[in-house]
Amino acid sequence: MTQKSSILGGALLLTASNLLLRLISIGFNVFLTERIGAAGLGLLQLISTVGVFAILAGTGGIRIASMCLAAEEFGHRRLGGVRLAVSTCLRGGLLISSLTGVILFFTADPIADILLQDIRAAASLRVMGLTLPFSCLCGIMTGYFTACSRIRRLVATEIAERLLSVLLTAVLLLTWAGNDLSRACLAITLGSSLGTVFDFFLLYFMYRRDMWHTPAKGSRSDMDRRLLRLCVPIALNDLLRAGLNSAEQLLIPFGLARFSGSSEAAMASYGTIHAMVFPIMMFPAAILYSVSDLLVPELSRSRAMGRRLRIADLSEKCLRLTMVFASAVAGLLFLNAYPLGRTFYGSEEAGYFLRCFAPVVIMLYLDAITDGMLKGLAEQVSCVRINTLTSLLDVIFLFVLLPRWGIGGYLFSFVVTHAVNLFLSLRRLLRSSDCRPGVRDLLLPPVCALLALLPTSALASHAVLKSAVFLLLLSALYLLFQALSPYDFRWIRRVFRRSIDRKPRSG
Repeated sequence: MTQKSSILGGALLLTASNLLLRLISIGFNVFLTERIGAAGLGLLQLISTVGVFAILAGTGGIRIASMCLAAEEFGHRRLGGVRLAVSTCLRGGLLISSLTGVILFFTADPIADILLQDIRAAASLRVMGLTLPFSCLCGIMTGYFTACSRIRRLVATEIAERLLSVLLTAVLLLTWAGNDLSRACLAITLGSSLGTVFDFFLLYFMYRRDMWHTPAKGSRSDMDRRLLRLCVPIALNDLLRAGLNSAEQLLIPFGLARFSGSSEAAMASYGTIHAMVFPIMMFPAAILYSVSDLLVPELSRSRAMGRRLRIADLSEKCLRLTMVFASAVAGLLFLNAYPLGRTFYGSEEAGYFLRCFAPVVIMLYLDAITDGMLKGLAEQVSCVRINTLTSLLDVIFLFVLLPRWGIGGYLFSFVVTHAVNLFLSLRRLLRSSDCRPGVRDLLLPPVCALLALLPTSALASHAVLKSAVFLLLLSALYLLFQALSPYDFRWIRRVFRRSIDRKPRSG
């Protein structure tokens, strides 16, 4: 695979996979809503928040480090160095994740009782502690396959893992959990954890087959130093962000309960936003997260080879096209918020929240692509500072505003802190990449989306027809004001042709 086609070719596969996986997740959330209700989804979200923090603590930044190190070695065609990098990451990841898993297992009861204020979460947390090493090591394997462009294998195993997790969870819920919420959460956690164990062993088997005749080459002490240089800032970033994010997630239901006076209603609103609205809102972002994952090794290779023009050109294209895509998605979500809420969950409240959060999609999508590029440019220390600042700001806002303003306080905090984070991250990216997009390139797509939305929202027609009219108007405005230029179309067509016409390779 050539470098020119690697990003889009890999992004096509990862996007198709991510869209399918997100569609499965949305459908599964519909099933879970019927089984445990919005309040149950809220409790499950809190359990997941603790689990995510534990995984990030156990990984210690090694997933991104494995991707960067493997990409650098692979870019210089040092396969022995790739094996040394991955084995070093696996050894460090196993040590850190095992220690973290033991801590989580033995502190499950106090975490559930004191932090989550629901002892029914304890069993699920213990299962997370037992399977935590597999989750962390699986992330390292994912980093290797992404860095070395083994995207097809990665896609196949992720789909198989998700289907297995859903099947195991559904069987446990229908045959064992009954109406017991503690058992239901345990069944969901166990199904997901067993799927991750399967995913790791399958990926590790394929990795060993790739490297069977390739001995590790290079200085292990030098690789340890390189790993530490990458891991320490990434781990600090992840831990600080995850810790503050956990504090945010815990503050939301409790702050809403103080505002409304009802813990059950607060947990239901929390579950509606995080388990119903956010999956729909971030569903189209599958392509951006696919590109973001691929930008890390691509920019790492370019940086290692001193290709500054390649970095600047790639960064400018990604920022501009992300704005075009995000503006279209934000308009469609705003236009169809209530139909989507009714169709997927039979909930007017989900539609209301989806419409409230739809404009924020532009910031979230642009931040996702910016974050990926910063990691590829080794700007982890800057990410630590930016994420720490904005997360602390969010915690303060939530603590002060939620009991007074309720959901309005949460929305205000969400918008302000994400705007600050995006501004600081974007400023850092422009300095690091020498990319100079015009203000017009960033502001024109949202303006075009607003102009297309105003007449379309007044139509009293079917949602599909309104969406088609909106997209037609938006496309016309993009072309009229050259938010999408003929050069962009030629570039996309050229890279698509390279991706389709290139000779297939194994893996």
